[in-house]
Amino acid sequence: MIRRYASAGAVVTTDDLNAPSVLLLDQIRKTGERQTVAPKGRLEPGAAPLQAATREVAEEAGLTNTHYSAYLGQEAYTFIDNDGTTAAKTVDWFLFRASSTATTPNRDEGFVDARWLDADSARQAASHAQFQQILDRALAIIAWRSARPLPFSKDLSRLVTEVAAGARAALAGHPEAGVGLCGSAARGDLVGGWSDVDFIAWNLPGASSATTELEGTVGRAAHRLGLRASLHLADDKGRDARRLGDLYDMKMRAVLRRVGVDTVVIAGAAPTPAGPEETDLAGDIGVLHKFALLRLSRSCDTLPEREDAARRVLSVLSSAARLLVTHRRPDAPLRLPEVEDALRDWPGDQLRALLHDYNAYRRAGAGNIDQAEQLAARVPSVLMESQRLAEELSQR
Repeated sequence: MIRRYASAGAVVTTDDLNAPSVLLLDQIRKTGERQTVAPKGRLEPGAAPLQAATREVAEEAGLTNTHYSAYLGQEAYTFIDNDGTTAAKTVDWFLFRASSTATTPNRDEGFVDARWLDADSARQAASHAQFQQILDRALAIIAWRSARPLPFSKDLSRLVTEVAAGARAALAGHPEAGVGLCGSAARGDLVGGWSDVDFIAWNLPGASSATTELEGTVGRAAHRLGLRASLHLADDKGRDARRLGDLYDMKMRAVLRRVGVDTVVIAGAAPTPAGPEETDLAGDIGVLHKFALLRLSRSCDTLPEREDAARRVLSVLSSAARLLVTHRRPDAPLRLPEVEDALRDWPGDQLRALLHDYNAYRRAGAGNIDQAEQLAARVPSVLMESQRLAEELSQR
């Protein structure tokens, strides 16, 4: 039998997007071994990864005023425990920002120093090679946001923290239910005024008081903080519980399969891992193409209507590109620059060109509606080409 452990930790940085400092802790273990690590620790019963990471940063480094910025994914490995038993461990990693660099290392746990290091020094100092990969992922997110710059949103952090706390209370009595954070709010590339914050709940009856309470929590917090946020519900087959159509079923399945990659559990239990699924890649892109055509055909008279239409059409462009990438590699990273890079060998050139332009638009702050509409108008022809190429590939 394999013994299993679950932990969570955080890459904690300062707010400076151009030259962030990274927090690392020097620890002397009971064995006398000295190591340099980031704050992390085991999940306590009933705790979700975000809650555990926040607790560990406070307990090990004395930092309590931190802000959630991104989910960095899950590290998994096996090892031999002290008694010779084979053990498997997962560590969910987050990117947090600190309002202060004043730290108090927990000497009771062997932490003897806390250091704020520049990126290169942090890479060299970190004791574990796998953590260096997590660190590089965090720094890539920061570098993407530094161009305009696009500061991380403290309101997003407040929203996620508040929804997580509300979900913990709402899920009492539903031990198999859980709530996750997905989309750009999880990947770290949320653009204020453009992006939605997407939460997803599973194993929760749609007509239950818990669902009503959770929906209220999301709605009230989003309204107060001035953010657009949505709660999506998955049924017991991983489809959209509200029966909104094929597009929503497809997105629901995709999000659930990304738990531990770029969907993170913020309250309750993790969903049961889904087995391999036969996908109709060309058919799925066809669904996205149909949706884009429908949205573009509607009359939009007001600025909010124009913005909503452009956002939704460009969203299905991103979904199609991510489908192509995950069809080859299910655990591939899916921020737009990474998707564009992963499609370098894709036979069609229109898709990468439009992704490149859309990524540049988001990186510049996504503030020009005319430009957004021009980008959205290119989507149907790109999806048509992508669908045709996917059909050709399936016949080889």
